Amino acid sequence: MTAAMGSGPELSRIIQMVIEGWGAFFCIVAVIVIWQTRWSDKRKAMGLIQFILSDSLLLVSDVIAIGFRGQEGTGAFYVVRVANFLVFTMGYMVILSGVYYFSGLIEERVQVSIRNWRSIEYGIGILGVTMVIINAFVPFLYDFDINNRYYRLPGNWLISFTYVLGVLFILALLLNFFKDLTRLEKFAVCSALVLPLLSLVLQVLHYGASLVIISTSVAVILTFVSHMMDYTQKVAEREREREKWIADENIRLLYNQIKPHFIYNSLTGIYYGLDENVNASKKALKDLAGYLRGSLDVLDERECVDFSKELATVKCYLEVEAFRFDDQIRFEVDAKDTDFSVPAFCLQTLVENAVSHGIRKKDPPEGLISIKTRFEGDEHMIEITDDGIGFDMKKDNFEDEPSEEKPKNERVHIGLRNTKKRLELMCGGTLDVESEPGKGTKISIRIPAGE
Repeated sequence: MTAAMGSGPELSRIIQMVIEGWGAFFCIVAVIVIWQTRWSDKRKAMGLIQFILSDSLLLVSDVIAIGFRGQEGTGAFYVVRVANFLVFTMGYMVILSGVYYFSGLIEERVQVSIRNWRSIEYGIGILGVTMVIINAFVPFLYDFDINNRYYRLPGNWLISFTYVLGVLFILALLLNFFKDLTRLEKFAVCSALVLPLLSLVLQVLHYGASLVIISTSVAVILTFVSHMMDYTQKVAEREREREKWIADENIRLLYNQIKPHFIYNSLTGIYYGLDENVNASKKALKDLAGYLRGSLDVLDERECVDFSKELATVKCYLEVEAFRFDDQIRFEVDAKDTDFSVPAFCLQTLVENAVSHGIRKKDPPEGLISIKTRFEGDEHMIEITDDGIGFDMKKDNFEDEPSEEKPKNERVHIGLRNTKKRLELMCGGTLDVESEPGKGTKISIRIPAGE
């Protein structure tokens, strides 16, 4: 890869600057689009963003190098040298970021570690950048004439050699796992590697035009198109699965969430409580009404609901439970972030699970439930902690899918599993569980901002 040079027609120079300028603009737009859709596969998206940003800096540097070549003056003297330095440096950065992106693609598909191969590629990239840095002080790759124009030196073949070597290593690895890639990913691989390789050969034969830079940009654009097509397919599949799941889950929630025995036991407790503490009983009745109203309001919701509404319903539920069990159930809420949405009954199911299967199974059956929320990075965080009996996640097969053949004690976590599934399908969220017998359980939920 070389920065543009020579005394070609002015029109050719302008055309190349326009093409590369539009390429840089497209790269910035692509980065913005990928950033907005990164929830689908964050690691893959961030790798592609690095790949595209490296290419955009390469394009901008080459446009500047072309625009100032042959111009006189101290400013142009330094601009041309810095721009050409960045052209070669960013060329290696494109390779390194491409290595990171495509290696992540392979590891995701075949579940193998290719760290050694990645280290070799990084070594080639670091070697190339080191050569360019040395050339800035002791020219042996390229230099500039008295007219401020770039020209090659005998050692310039080292740049082409390291570029080709880096691309060939990537190509060899991807061909080895070619069958494990999807059709779209095969398309991206071929475009991102074959086009720059062919143009590099042509550029050696036709000195002057930045063919590699242009072809690399075309390859990056095609990779972006492939990524967005893959993203669109995932969104469509997720939506189909989501609709089916929500339809089935709403039926289950309709029959299971408003539990008749809970209402009966609560009303009975309030009835007998009127003889001892009228004010506390009246408050409990108000909380029960708030709980029922909040639950019934969202039974028909097919989309996510405001977290603040869900939290208000849960507070009413916990107040009722605290009244029923003579304050053996204690709770604390630290909601620093409430401006987001969650699937209906998401928080309620988890808190009810903590009460029924955690605290009420202790001896004595008392304990504390903590609900905390905060905004961290670009995610809404929810933490639900209880000091109940806890459970052995491996022994209880928490990570396994439930089945009717499994004993009852292995199917008690179906509420956690279903909530985790609903979070994934309805708002791209995640649910992680930490539990230890005798110490309690902590549930951490992460919901991407904007979902």
